[in-house]
Amino acid sequence: MGWPYEFGSLTPEEKHVRREVLDRYGLVAHYSALAPVLVFGCIHLGRLAYRYATGTLSGVDGQGTYAEIPNSPAIKAHESTAAGQLQTKWAKLKWWMGDEIHFAGMSWGRREEWALGLSWTAWLLLLCFLGTGKDYFHLTKRFGIVAVSQLPIQYLLSLKGLNPFAWAFASSHEQVNRYHRILGRIIYCLILVHLVLYNVYFIIAGKWMSRFFAPVVFCGVIASLLFHAIAITAMKKIRDVAYRVFFITHLGGAFFAPTLLVFHAKSARWYVIECCLIFLFDIAVRKRFSTVALATIDAIPGTTLVKVTAPLPPGHLDAFRGAPGSHIYLSLPTEGRKETVPSSQSGLFDFSYNPYSVASISEGDEAIGFVVRTRNGAMSRVLTDYAAATPIAESPEEAKVRLSIEGPYGAMGHRYRELLTSGASRVLFVAGGVGATFVLPIFQAVQAEMPLARLQMIWAIRTAGDATWAVPDSTAGKNVLSDERIQLFLTGDVAAEAEGSSQGSSTVEMQPLPPRSSYGGRARMRRATQNRRRPNFEKIVDEAFKLTAQGVLAVVVCGPKEMADDVRRCVRPWVMKGRRVWYHNESFGW
Repeated sequence: MGWPYEFGSLTPEEKHVRREVLDRYGLVAHYSALAPVLVFGCIHLGRLAYRYATGTLSGVDGQGTYAEIPNSPAIKAHESTAAGQLQTKWAKLKWWMGDEIHFAGMSWGRREEWALGLSWTAWLLLLCFLGTGKDYFHLTKRFGIVAVSQLPIQYLLSLKGLNPFAWAFASSHEQVNRYHRILGRIIYCLILVHLVLYNVYFIIAGKWMSRFFAPVVFCGVIASLLFHAIAITAMKKIRDVAYRVFFITHLGGAFFAPTLLVFHAKSARWYVIECCLIFLFDIAVRKRFSTVALATIDAIPGTTLVKVTAPLPPGHLDAFRGAPGSHIYLSLPTEGRKETVPSSQSGLFDFSYNPYSVASISEGDEAIGFVVRTRNGAMSRVLTDYAAATPIAESPEEAKVRLSIEGPYGAMGHRYRELLTSGASRVLFVAGGVGATFVLPIFQAVQAEMPLARLQMIWAIRTAGDATWAVPDSTAGKNVLSDERIQLFLTGDVAAEAEGSSQGSSTVEMQPLPPRSSYGGRARMRRATQNRRRPNFEKIVDEAFKLTAQGVLAVVVCGPKEMADDVRRCVRPWVMKGRRVWYHNESFGW
């Protein structure tokens, strides 16, 4: 069976018919991507209307829902019904689909990502081939128009503030962003096929050099180079080494590539207009969610941590009060760059938007607080430099820094109410390092709104000093470290710390601990210093399930990927046994 496509010539009427068919299939590909938003958006609205009508929109009197007594006849009766068995099978399938695929010692993404990605690729390929007949140019153009039809969807998936996909699926930008990356790869592959097919024709026809520099074709060539640059800089190794290069390339390509496509193919202009409108809409919305705060930046003695306290307008602060576990995007505006801090003068800060979890809300000062660990990034380094300059400032006002804060964002803003209404009788919180800045506010909020639930928090830190940010500055504040339900695990190198102590470096004994009268915080920290080992998550998770009996166990995790994977591995056997689990893992990396 030979190659079915031919380099035929068409009459003007036949070309017009081909143009109509191309436009029609482009619209089918475009609107089929928007169909899930419409369907699930209507379902989401229906659920909200039902909860509003039944008075359960905010739980029961603002509290979590009633959890049946473990091993009660009500639970066993429900599990034996067809609906209960179907619910259990669905939970197992969702968990299985959420598992990562590992090959050659590497993670290749979740099963659900592969399933959706391959399904959507197959659908778009079908639209690329249907009705093309033997017309080689029709096939070539079809790949191009189908790829361009997906660009507005790609832009919608990237929105942070008002993302229609995140809203329809009760998700968040961070979760939807996984599919933004998948669709980006699909679009890039379709564009590659479009490029290859056209280049094959130009080479066979001997027109490659003459057509390459034709204005219409050359605009497409430059646009393709931008797509290549985005794809290359999005590779993990390049992102890890030079994330700013990826970000700037991504931003520039997203703006200029669609503009060039207008001159390359007039049929793409409506999709390009959509992209531009979405781009401008995103800027406007993010501007609405942003505020410039005069922040106080302090170093936490004996650690590599920096604490930032930023007062916000009352209206903006209200959004954070109802969203524990949310995060913000931090940037350094021009007015916040000081000549006395040379590292703040870098032009990189025009393209720096770093996510940080909101660790606390100070009602008295009407401010939010977040903690930053000093790393190799430009933002953490400049915050460290500002913190070092704070003690030597001539006045407290001079030490303050103007920071641009955008938010709140985060999946937990959508899922927190789901946690309260899950019927969980026990909640296990797991935090690693500064991951507690996400976990601890949820722990405190759940403690207030689910007083009957049994809570347990596992917090793994390198040194005891890494937990001192959670100790209130005033003895009048409640010291969460005195809570027996919070278990601290010190995972740092004991020998290295002992050596550092002999050289006069800051160790556990040199940390600024609260006084003895502060709810037993000092004694609590001393016990933590004796707990020098990594948490045994298999034992912790098994014990939590056994104590929960047949009730719902909620698990909230935030920490290094290895820790999150370990916790998920330990929870998985219980899910496959049919146990009911509410699970959330918070992460920023990809």
